[in-house]
Amino acid sequence: MNSLPHIVYLRSFDHHFKLDFLNLLMLSKRITNHYNIPRVLRFILVIWLCAFFCPQVFSQNQKPFTSKDLISIALESSPQVLAARDQYQTVQGQLSVAKAIPNPEFEFNAGQQRSVTGSLPVGNVSSWSIHQPLDMPYTRAPRINAAQANLNAAEATRLAFEIDLIARVKQRFFDLMRSQAQAKAAEEDLSLTKQIRDRMQVRYDQGETARFEFIRTQTEYLNAKINVESSNLRVEQARSQLRQVVGHQLPSNFTVVSEEPKTEILPPLAELMREIYEQSPELQRAKAEVEASEYRLSGEQNARLPKLSLKAQQYNDPSYTDRLFGVVVQIPIWDLKRGQIAEAQANRSKAKNQLNLQTQNLEMQLEIAYQQFQLISSQVKILDQEVVVLAASAGRIAEISYRYGERGMLEYLDAQRTFRAARNDLIKSRFDLINVITEIQRLRASPDWLLQIKSTQP
Repeated sequence: MNSLPHIVYLRSFDHHFKLDFLNLLMLSKRITNHYNIPRVLRFILVIWLCAFFCPQVFSQNQKPFTSKDLISIALESSPQVLAARDQYQTVQGQLSVAKAIPNPEFEFNAGQQRSVTGSLPVGNVSSWSIHQPLDMPYTRAPRINAAQANLNAAEATRLAFEIDLIARVKQRFFDLMRSQAQAKAAEEDLSLTKQIRDRMQVRYDQGETARFEFIRTQTEYLNAKINVESSNLRVEQARSQLRQVVGHQLPSNFTVVSEEPKTEILPPLAELMREIYEQSPELQRAKAEVEASEYRLSGEQNARLPKLSLKAQQYNDPSYTDRLFGVVVQIPIWDLKRGQIAEAQANRSKAKNQLNLQTQNLEMQLEIAYQQFQLISSQVKILDQEVVVLAASAGRIAEISYRYGERGMLEYLDAQRTFRAARNDLIKSRFDLINVITEIQRLRASPDWLLQIKSTQP
């Protein structure tokens, strides 16, 4: 170590990397001492070894991500979510503008008075005036209330984006779990079919079985091999889709913590429907837009009422001073806001129709998802407790019968194929059930998701 004074010890690496780094140093020292390499070239060799091995060390020591980690990364980096948060800040500024009080207007004039006939005094003259518009309560209150309703709609929009993002991350995450489970099952199938193929190869070489049975086992083995390659490809595709949803802040060589699909006991459909009416951000946004349109209509209707302003002015003459105080009244004679009122009424009707449409869509989506939940739950129960168990028993019986010569190889292969099909159906049904539960949680705006969103907000 003393022969390498230029090597900087990197304290930020973990313990495993320190050991690997020291091993690199010792290896470079042995090489350079054996071949009598100068110290400068020795330093270059160490740099080259670090550049070659460090990425591999980092990838080995990389911490695997849980589904909560992936959701946090997505919420903190999603452009869609960040844009919705910026829109919320924009509407907050609009609320401040709506609450602002009109500024006063000040006018000052100065000049000189000259007498043409000689009967008036000569001197400087000046005047000033202050004009303060009054923000009338019947126009101020609807304006502020409409801005507050727009802020509520923006908040609901932001929340809807974040809940939708959580649902997509969880669905892609469990799609990856599904692909990995199917790939693992395909590896097991390949191992089993290879053992059967090798056994049949020996029996065929010894003339104890027909060529037809050997070809069938060889075909089963090749099909299992193709299935393994396809399963591995689906795993990589699921990884890419998950990274696309989470964002490119997620390393390309990321690993995840395997999570078993856990089924949840959902409340009755009527209770879920009530939660949607109360908690769904999409409905809250639609309701806020209806409220905002009603306040805008009220504001346009009240804009036909007279507007008042206070005015004070003073005129300074060389011989006298005039002070005047008064009220300026804007009389609505020509412009009765008919066009603005008609537009506001149309927007209010549109917002109400959109609220009804959104309510109907959510009700339909929840009913369909709940029916799928009941159906798939029943399928999972039957597959797990009956079909797979019976198929496994049939496979074991067929194997024993084949070993004792009571059944042929084709019957054994059929039993194994039936078991594999039942097991794959069980894997698919379990993860389909998780996706349906995730969709229901998205529709109902799960409280656990809301807590996680709150924890990632700046």
